[in-house]
Amino acid sequence: MRSLLIATLSLILLSCRKKAAVDTMPPDVMTVLKKGINLSNWFNDYSDPGQFDNRFTAATLQTIKANGFTYVRIPIGSTILFNPANPSQLNPVNLVKVDAAVNKCISNGLAVMLNLHPGSNTIDSLLANDASFPDKLAAYWKSVALIFKKYASDKIFFEVYNEPHASAAGLTTSGFAWWQNVQGKLISAVREASATHYIIAGGEGWNSMKGLFQLTPYPDNRVIYNFHFYDPFLFTHQGATWAGWQPAIDARNVPYPSSPAAVAPLIAGSSNTVLNDALRWYGDQRYSIDSIDSWIKQAADWGNFHQIKIICNEFGSYMPYAPRTSRLQWIRDVRATLEKYKIGWAMWECDEGFGWINYPGGNRNNPVVDENVLVALGVKL
Repeated sequence: MRSLLIATLSLILLSCRKKAAVDTMPPDVMTVLKKGINLSNWFNDYSDPGQFDNRFTAATLQTIKANGFTYVRIPIGSTILFNPANPSQLNPVNLVKVDAAVNKCISNGLAVMLNLHPGSNTIDSLLANDASFPDKLAAYWKSVALIFKKYASDKIFFEVYNEPHASAAGLTTSGFAWWQNVQGKLISAVREASATHYIIAGGEGWNSMKGLFQLTPYPDNRVIYNFHFYDPFLFTHQGATWAGWQPAIDARNVPYPSSPAAVAPLIAGSSNTVLNDALRWYGDQRYSIDSIDSWIKQAADWGNFHQIKIICNEFGSYMPYAPRTSRLQWIRDVRATLEKYKIGWAMWECDEGFGWINYPGGNRNNPVVDENVLVALGVKL
């Protein structure tokens, strides 16, 4: 009888602990991360320091908020605040600029996701191959979290690293497994600074789903898991000189959805054998919303299996060479599918080659929106 009583009490206590752990993430936090936009080129490694104060003005932030977005993601380059020689000491001049930017976004009704966003392979290579370097980046993140935790946990989110890819890029022979412990160290550093703020984690392979699925979820109920979505790549990165795949770099006017008939005129008008092979393959796949659904469902299923929260904080289509109707259809299909599976999203990005805001005459205080993109994103009827 005594043993039965002890066992019963133990089960009750264990149940309470499990419930408490689940409840540590309020359900409304995912509403905050429901509809986001990336503010690229504000604090990237290649950004103009002369625009740190005013690249995104109050007028633009108000436009973003007024059009239904709930948060912004701000990429922070590895040279902006981080000093490898003294990683706990953030760059004091740039810190003032970043803090002012965060404050401006929050003051205009937008939550902020701060993201460490290196502009080259150097940091990835060091993280994967230099045993001392993860400690340096952990010290950096602890300092960042100590400073920015002054903002409420539903106003600022810490994303420890953008698109880790040391294995995918051939910078290490360790496979994707190297990233599990390194990311865990960065998560622990943020958690040392704040017990309540949410941390965004992702997988190797440029935040691919494949890399996400190889992660073992961390024992922290305030970690939210993230993936990026740019499939099919031949369509989303057509004409992008940095794409890293020659057919995408050479491609122009590639339609979506795809079919053999849709790409036949492009093949007939090209003597580029490599590109034509890629176009032929792309057409044969017959990519459509059904393809997108089958991909994104895998991420949703993985999240449900592990009982964890999932977001997609990058998806987009490069604008200059994509047929406009195709680009709008792809954005609509991806957004609708993410929402079907209750996955919060952020489009890449706001006002450059993937964006939806323009500034007539270069006046950044006069943002003009692309209404059709907003309709595709479901924030405007």
